[in-house]
Amino acid sequence: MTNSSPSSPPSTSGHQRRRHSQEANDDDEVDHGITFPARPDEDDELSPPRLEWDFRLAATVPSPALAGASDAIGSVDFDPAGRLLATGGIARKVRIYTVADFLHPPTQPSSSPCSPAACICVPAKLSSVRWRPEGGAVGCGDYDGVVTEYDAERGVASWERDEHAGRRVWALDYAPHGASMAASGSDDRTAHVWDPRAPSGTSWATARAGGAVLCVEFDPSGGPQLAVGSADRRAAVYDVRALGHGAVASMDGHARAVTYVRWAPARRVVTSAADGTHRLWEWPATAVSGPAREVRSYSGHVSGRSFVGMGLWRGAGLVASGSESNHVFVYDLRWAKPVWVHPFGLGDSDAGGGFVSAVAWRQGDADAGGGALVAGRSDGVIKMFTCQRRTENPQVDDQ
Repeated sequence: MTNSSPSSPPSTSGHQRRRHSQEANDDDEVDHGITFPARPDEDDELSPPRLEWDFRLAATVPSPALAGASDAIGSVDFDPAGRLLATGGIARKVRIYTVADFLHPPTQPSSSPCSPAACICVPAKLSSVRWRPEGGAVGCGDYDGVVTEYDAERGVASWERDEHAGRRVWALDYAPHGASMAASGSDDRTAHVWDPRAPSGTSWATARAGGAVLCVEFDPSGGPQLAVGSADRRAAVYDVRALGHGAVASMDGHARAVTYVRWAPARRVVTSAADGTHRLWEWPATAVSGPAREVRSYSGHVSGRSFVGMGLWRGAGLVASGSESNHVFVYDLRWAKPVWVHPFGLGDSDAGGGFVSAVAWRQGDADAGGGALVAGRSDGVIKMFTCQRRTENPQVDDQ
């Protein structure tokens, strides 16, 4: 994701591809002063027993860009094995890091920079980076409306597709291993599902929204569902086998553009929006179509003008996001308020108005070795955190 809201104008680039003027989405947004009523089960006090995890800063990596150059990070993603990290943004580069370089030495935070293991120069600013489920290749969605996949080892493009007539691609995702499907969302108000092996222009199906499609994600458990969020403040889940037949579940409750969608276990989806909330939704397995039920709303972070990232560690039920306040926030799906907040620090160009713009979890078993969380800033700084479950705390029943 980029650092500006969906209503921001497109970037300029010498990249010779079709360019279209971006339509403003101001009519899709509401006043910043809107407030939401508190839920009856919402607890405004953060009690220490709720934090069942110990977080540790493992490494801080300064931006490798030259002084004065813009290097905002719009997207970060771990490869399926959790050994590599890809970052992308407005610097027109895909940087690939070795995760082990962030995590060692394990006893104290690293003060030395971690250099990228590889750097791939790309022709346009990037809004999304995503590893293929098989690993070895990373897909990118760019401001020129093109989706390109790069061989991570050789640094060359394997293929590219222009499914959105030159309109900015906001999001890209691959179906789980073995499905041979990918999806992209764009300013053209569509989400396309297509076979990466097929020639460009041969989409399987298209879902249409009332605003720019800002986020897409396949069900990581292997189900035939695709979650989509858009600038019309709505999110929906589609069956990719019948994409043109309408949504299986609709999520209508956010006050501004839905910027991220992430799948949680047990037929649930977490959405994030520019109204400063994340929301957890569920729907019955027997439902053919209809509205999803909002289970809980999460608030504390600041998100009104910029994309701040959102990621879900499915094995632990933890949601992470950035914030325009220049903090990293972590929520437990069971509680509406954050369980952990980390300031990025006064040494990271805060005077310039920087903010945390992208986050991602390394997926894995919550009880086998702990987890890792990465956060990127609008000035190109990266921080890696590790987390371990506190064994002395008793387990709390789900609410």
